[in-house]
Amino acid sequence: MQKRRTLSETWKNIFSLLPRRQRLRFLLILLILGVSAVLSQLTPLAVGYMTDRVLGESDVTFLSVAPVLLVILAVNVVNEVIKVARRLIVEDTATQAEKNARQKAAVSLLMAPLSYFRSHMTGNIHGRLNRSLDGTVRLIKLMFMDFAPAVTTALAAIVTIFLQLPVPVACLVILVIPVGTFIVFRQIATQKGIRVELMESKAGMDGTVVELLNGIETIRTLDSAAAEGDRILERSEYLRQKEMRHHKAMAFYDCLKFVNEAVFSVLVIGLSVLLASQKVISVGTVLTAYLCFTQLTGPLRELHRILDEFSECMVLAGDYFQILEIPADFSYQDSEQSSGGSAAGLSCRSSEQPSGGLSAGFPCRSSELPSGSSAAGLSCRSSELPSGDLSADSAIRLEGVNFAYPEKPDQRILKNISLFIPSGCFLGVAGPSGCGKSSLIKVIDKLEQAGGRITLGGTDLSALSRSALADCIALVPQTPFLIADTVYRNICYGMKREVPLEEVKEAAQKANIAADIEKLPGSWQFELSEGGRNLSGGQWQRIALARIFLRKPKILILDEATSALDNTSERLIQAEIEKMKEESGTTVISIAHRLSTLRNCDEILVMDKGQIVQRGTFDELEASPGIFRDMALGILR
Repeated sequence: MQKRRTLSETWKNIFSLLPRRQRLRFLLILLILGVSAVLSQLTPLAVGYMTDRVLGESDVTFLSVAPVLLVILAVNVVNEVIKVARRLIVEDTATQAEKNARQKAAVSLLMAPLSYFRSHMTGNIHGRLNRSLDGTVRLIKLMFMDFAPAVTTALAAIVTIFLQLPVPVACLVILVIPVGTFIVFRQIATQKGIRVELMESKAGMDGTVVELLNGIETIRTLDSAAAEGDRILERSEYLRQKEMRHHKAMAFYDCLKFVNEAVFSVLVIGLSVLLASQKVISVGTVLTAYLCFTQLTGPLRELHRILDEFSECMVLAGDYFQILEIPADFSYQDSEQSSGGSAAGLSCRSSEQPSGGLSAGFPCRSSELPSGSSAAGLSCRSSELPSGDLSADSAIRLEGVNFAYPEKPDQRILKNISLFIPSGCFLGVAGPSGCGKSSLIKVIDKLEQAGGRITLGGTDLSALSRSALADCIALVPQTPFLIADTVYRNICYGMKREVPLEEVKEAAQKANIAADIEKLPGSWQFELSEGGRNLSGGQWQRIALARIFLRKPKILILDEATSALDNTSERLIQAEIEKMKEESGTTVISIAHRLSTLRNCDEILVMDKGQIVQRGTFDELEASPGIFRDMALGILR
């Protein structure tokens, strides 16, 4: 449930979005509002003075009143210039706030737990972010361009009315304010929350539309566009009826406000004329009082809109700050704790690894560890415990690892997995769909939080910061992430240095994509569309694979990373990966349904129902009864 923030809390949070210089501008805006409110009263006073002079003298000429007219003109011009200055300051402050707010919200969402995105529709998150940002910025503008000017001008008009009219009459005149305010608050009470409810309903529809657009091919294949259109039409009609009830109520209350204004306008004119006829006030004072009265009714007419929008913007601003308060994913929360430890100083540049890696000359057979067991007796340098420096040791150890998604804690995906993967090992992982293969690599890359213990290079995974992991681990998923930018920028994505084009070309050659890129319009500067949809699936994967040849990670995880490639491209890339493994000592974990991809692995683990049920080389597993042989023969998918 969303936390309800007070006005002061909301403004304190908004101020935090601005640098100190921008915060000081709020004081300047308040000063400008005060000056503008005073200047706005000079016109009614000047008109009253001029009227009394015209009526009081018989030989009045235009030249005699020209100075007063010039004063009125000058005051209005100066006041308008001040308003322009105020608007520019407010707009500058608002855009500064929006810039900082957008960046903070983006970082907060990008660092949110993965479970957050499993429980919220992407379109809904996007719509919610845009609306909350708009509401937060609009709150600043509403305060300093609508609400505060209306209040200061109204206060100045009230002071002028009390100075010009007898106190009892002035009190009667300003009764328009409490009566009008009562109508406004009654209007707000009856329509409370309707705008927010409509907003949330539209956000839900946004989420539905984005969901449908992501499945456009399936919808077209099944010819369900018309059915989905009818579903949206039904929801839209319900929304329309609710919105019309709101508009009818608004029209009724707007009519009441008009009647209130009309009644008091007649009262002001009648009382002023009566007092003028009795010589209590002058005729000029009648005009001054009426002009000041219109400065009261103008803001009062807009009061509901201002307060209603203000209330909505408060909700939206609260929603925005709730986005900022999304707890960071556990992998980021641990970063600060590890910043002073061994993880912070990890050097994971593969170029520092001696050619051949630490596993050279040793049999690369991973060993399964019972929970709580020691490393003694393990093959492949098992007697040498990892050093904690991934530049020297990229071994991976899992001890009694269990995993279940936070949303379903009782349904374990991984069950007491114990495993040791030596440095420089090429480990394959196979098994039927849903057996836990992808979950296994997610917990190794600290994408999901698991029970038990995981160490990389002898360092506990919980002590490794996200930054340290990014320097050491590369994960290539089946559907790679591509951005709407150039091919060059996509291959360099995630690099923390400027990469020469020659390096990018070399990496692309190894990924067997360079020739394809050279044929594109603009070559390396060819602009990819959203998600790289102007390329084929195989080209997506090869661009993602080019990234790993550029990064030369110490640990490489491939999750069906070559599933869209033809056999020739797969063999060429597989050879390059094996070459990188030998030269840089890279530890490779490869998940594949196409078992031929795993033929050259040092060892293959076969998983089923969250457990390791078989292990061995490709030939050993193919010759043994079990899941692997069934998959190889096409019996089990």
